[in-house]
Amino acid sequence: MVPYSLVFIAFTLFLALFPPTAPWSERLITPLVALGGGAYLLWKGAGWGFALGLLFLGLGDLARTVEDLGHLSPGLHLEFPYLAGYAALTLALLRLPGRLPRLTLALLPLALLGALAAFQPELGVDRIYPIWGAFLLLLLLPRLEGLFQEGFAPGRALLGVGVLLFLVANMARAHLQAGEGYPTGHPLHLLWTLGYLLLTLGAAFQERPPPSFLPQALALGGLFLMPALSMQGPAPLGVRFLALYGGMVGALGLLFAAHLERYRALERGRRWTRFLEALARLSPRVTQTLSPEAVLLQALEATREVLPEAVGLEVLSRRGLVGERTPHALPVPLNGDTAYLYLKGPPQEEVPPGFLSLLGERVRQVLKQVEWGTLALTDPFTGLLNRRGLEAELPKLLALARRYGIPLSAVMLDIDCFKGVNDTYGHPVGDEVLKLLGRLIQASVRREDLAVRYGGEEFLLLLYGADRQAAREVVERIRHRFRTERVPPIPYPLTLSAGIAGGEVPENEAQVEEWVLKADYALLRAKEAGRDRVTLA
Repeated sequence: MVPYSLVFIAFTLFLALFPPTAPWSERLITPLVALGGGAYLLWKGAGWGFALGLLFLGLGDLARTVEDLGHLSPGLHLEFPYLAGYAALTLALLRLPGRLPRLTLALLPLALLGALAAFQPELGVDRIYPIWGAFLLLLLLPRLEGLFQEGFAPGRALLGVGVLLFLVANMARAHLQAGEGYPTGHPLHLLWTLGYLLLTLGAAFQERPPPSFLPQALALGGLFLMPALSMQGPAPLGVRFLALYGGMVGALGLLFAAHLERYRALERGRRWTRFLEALARLSPRVTQTLSPEAVLLQALEATREVLPEAVGLEVLSRRGLVGERTPHALPVPLNGDTAYLYLKGPPQEEVPPGFLSLLGERVRQVLKQVEWGTLALTDPFTGLLNRRGLEAELPKLLALARRYGIPLSAVMLDIDCFKGVNDTYGHPVGDEVLKLLGRLIQASVRREDLAVRYGGEEFLLLLYGADRQAAREVVERIRHRFRTERVPPIPYPLTLSAGIAGGEVPENEAQVEEWVLKADYALLRAKEAGRDRVTLA
């Protein structure tokens, strides 16, 4: 529709500025544009208030044309369509959402200049229109503020410029009437024509915005024509200043809104880049030994680059939640799994298309990689670390202990008479015994500690922040609970023996390996002393 509008505007400019056709341009084309715009909006079902306003204003212009031709007697009945049109525009503007005006207050002097015409005694009953026009301009200011605070909306820009052209034309007409009178065909009538056309386009594009360049070109063209047309015919200084100020401030505001939109687009691009880079860092290299919670935490931090309102991320099947749950949740597609991104409030900007799908796919991939890494580093029966897991985690634990001067104790555990369990009751029962001890160990150690299935029925504990006496208390709890548990069909209590070494701040990894050997020797002494006991190296 916009390209056809460009051709129509060029044709209308010619008719409006060519002296022999200018009066007929105002008498016929202007009301027909208003009537056609209103009928088009009714047909599309877009902007009923603006549609009715255009229809009534077009009928008012048409009635004035008939009056000028002498076929209709003048009277107050000719004002009814204009009053209805103004009322419809008022209701339509009131229905539009707005923001507290700040930058748009620069247009406030236009309302004051227009309202001054109402004090001219020559206007008579027509003084209501500049007053009502000033009120409509005050209603328009908060509706245009969103162009600066929310983003450049082509439909809203066209709508605002269309209403502005219409109001400035009415205010200029009032000033002319109060002076030497308004001559039919004055170049300013083109502001009504363009105002009706842009208002129609703006109301039509509220729901389906076109590419942003053409609306910007139309809106800027109308604003640039505002002062140009005031110079084409006889007009008092007030009218020229009104058109010049309105055109200049409106054009600068529109350009600034477009500049802000470009800046927002660049910033969104930078945030997307940071988001993608953060997701890319969630790779097997980095996450081989990360827990699922650590992965979700990094994914949440990456999400905040695009959605600063994000405060929580949850994968239900893994019972993994980082951050907090809130009533504002966005479902994250996770290939059949259920995940939610929690926000502290409704998103301030529209969620980019594909954002949640990209986040879900990357989280799914990395969680799967973490799962594979976990299988490679843990024992499948007990869920404890295996030898490879010990090699991966020991340097980190050693660095932590040396950095803060925290002691470390090494404990070797061994299930007593475990071979007899396998020989008598079978390996499945022996596996249940291993699983039981694995669960007891996991429940007894802290997150900083390392619990390892060292081989067969032998287990290694590296207890962070525990001297040998504290380590002994931990092992005694495990031993006591192990004796009280039963694994059918074994009729007797299960026992274990343990050896403890270390209890100091480790100097290096070789010293920790030495403690492990000493703990193993202490374990052998416990076995030789009769089993079911804890021995210190």
